[in-house]
Amino acid sequence: MKKVLVAMKAGHLILAERARGRDGYSCPGCHEPVILRRGRHKIAHFAHRPGSHCQLGEGETPEHLLGKRQLLQWYQQQGRRVELEVYLPQINQRPDLLLTDGNRRVAIEFQCSPLSLQRLLERNAGYRRCGIHYHWLLGAPYQKRHLQAAKVAQFTQEVGGAPALFFWDTRAGRLLVKRDLACCSFIRHSILGPRAIARYQMQRLNALQYGRGQHPTAILQLVADLPKHCPLAACPLVCHDIVPSWPTLDEPVILWRIQVVKALMNQPLFHYWSDEDWQAWVGGITGAHWLGYGCLDASGMHCRLIAAFTADLLSWRVLLACPGGYLLFKYPQWFANVQEKLNLLNRGGLS
Repeated sequence: MKKVLVAMKAGHLILAERARGRDGYSCPGCHEPVILRRGRHKIAHFAHRPGSHCQLGEGETPEHLLGKRQLLQWYQQQGRRVELEVYLPQINQRPDLLLTDGNRRVAIEFQCSPLSLQRLLERNAGYRRCGIHYHWLLGAPYQKRHLQAAKVAQFTQEVGGAPALFFWDTRAGRLLVKRDLACCSFIRHSILGPRAIARYQMQRLNALQYGRGQHPTAILQLVADLPKHCPLAACPLVCHDIVPSWPTLDEPVILWRIQVVKALMNQPLFHYWSDEDWQAWVGGITGAHWLGYGCLDASGMHCRLIAAFTADLLSWRVLLACPGGYLLFKYPQWFANVQEKLNLLNRGGLS
């Protein structure tokens, strides 16, 4: 049954928790009659009658209802001008809350149910058409220890110029901001040093290439044109992402780096790319593996990852910086075998 926290009565908007009497209420969006529901263990709300075709009130869980009410009180306590469930007829949308600060309006969405990237993009596009900014706060279903990279990217927003996710904890009634979701390939929240990270990544590459069971398509494509019996773990050291990065690809970053290195080795030495050409060339190698972003410019996040790898290629003198672009100065070194690479790491390589 579709639920809303605000209804119309006698031309006025009324919060469910302040409503008196059970009849005479209508939905502010579809104008159909709604019924006041309340109880000792139930959050006060208005319910559409069975069979309603109204799009408002979809996916209203008890957590969603509670969170919206908590957020309303939380913003009011800060002295903010805030309205609950304001219907925007020009785009047929209704944000959970709408903040107004002078001429600036911000839609606050508390998301507790599954939402596709496409639908998120459509909602945000609607707000932009109205000149409304937006923030998405995530509920309990998204507060998992290991949230999928695609969902992290979908709801990523910026705080102080850095990526983050916003959560609303209904149990504590507080806002949580997670900024610690950057990671290295195959490793989460590691305090390992660079050489230990590289060794672990080598183990995982070996497991992916030679382990039992079905091999991921990305691995099959990577090894297809390598010399026979050549292990992925013997890849050049520059392939290892030893600095954590925000989820940007739907595959480990090291696999993308290996693909770029393989492509570089097919280019003639002293090949030159302009800055723009380099971004397009490197970005095109991974193809459809870039994750989609719903609240940020995806190209900006992609450029961050490319910039970090470019800096490593410059540090290893694979590339040389030239006016307006880059020059391929030397080919990255692919090790003869895994043990040769481990020996170099043991001698202090990649420090």
